[in-house]
Amino acid sequence: MIPVLLALGTAVGYGVANFLGPTLGRRMPLAAVLLGSQLAGLAVSTVLVLGSAIDMTVVGVAFALAAGVSNAAALAAFYRAGTTGDLSVVAPITATSAAVPVLLGLVTGDRPGVPQIVGIPVALIGIALAARPQRSSQSRPVPVPVGGAPPVDVPPARTAGSRGVGWAMLAALLFGVFLTTYAHAADDSPTGALFWSRVSLVTATAIGIVVLRAAVRVPGRDALLVLIPGLLLALGTYTFGEAARLGLLSVVSVIATLNPVITVLLAVVVLRERLARAQWIGTLTALAGVVLLAAG
Repeated sequence: MIPVLLALGTAVGYGVANFLGPTLGRRMPLAAVLLGSQLAGLAVSTVLVLGSAIDMTVVGVAFALAAGVSNAAALAAFYRAGTTGDLSVVAPITATSAAVPVLLGLVTGDRPGVPQIVGIPVALIGIALAARPQRSSQSRPVPVPVGGAPPVDVPPARTAGSRGVGWAMLAALLFGVFLTTYAHAADDSPTGALFWSRVSLVTATAIGIVVLRAAVRVPGRDALLVLIPGLLLALGTYTFGEAARLGLLSVVSVIATLNPVITVLLAVVVLRERLARAQWIGTLTALAGVVLLAAG
């Protein structure tokens, strides 16, 4: 029972963090949310590894640093997706990142389980449906101020649900790279992988902000808010490690992977997002694919 509760804690922590980050990015500089949350995550990770050995080989450190860089880019892409499109669409799409290590494993000789083999096309079908632009049934006539000229029919615009999909797919790819490189680093040293990947994540985020000259100033009343997503992500990672240590990995992985459900529910209830029927079907199909990928 305890491993299940810990895995549920991971799902809730990740789900709420993935809702709060992009939502905060809609009303304050996105760079500030990214940097603040990752500094908080680094602080929590440092506390969690205190007293633990973090000795790593050069190769292990290299994988951990690569994991941090790819994670930084993935979070930036995901937050961008969430600020431009509906979170109820982009969150399940991003969660299909598990397909990347599965496909890489196939190329290198791994033999994934049947659920994972089935989960990849299911997830892709879900993405295709969720990403499908939804248009109103009629075009809008707009009068042109030219003598005697007939009105011009302007095609209806896309709904919000179809925006941000490209960023979400990029985030899924980058998160997949993160999962792959982090797994190699964790094989060398779990605590070392956690610490060095967080250091790399913060460093890469800071460098990106400097290069792009992105704004990071937020009002004093919002300073603590930007820390919350990073705290939740770090604590979620820790509870998942404990869940995997105490219970069956095949069980706790599936439970933890349900975090997009939390994000979608918050987006529907709090932000009152409304999707077309095909997009709802696509979102649910993508979530089913995520569960199959984790179950394998």
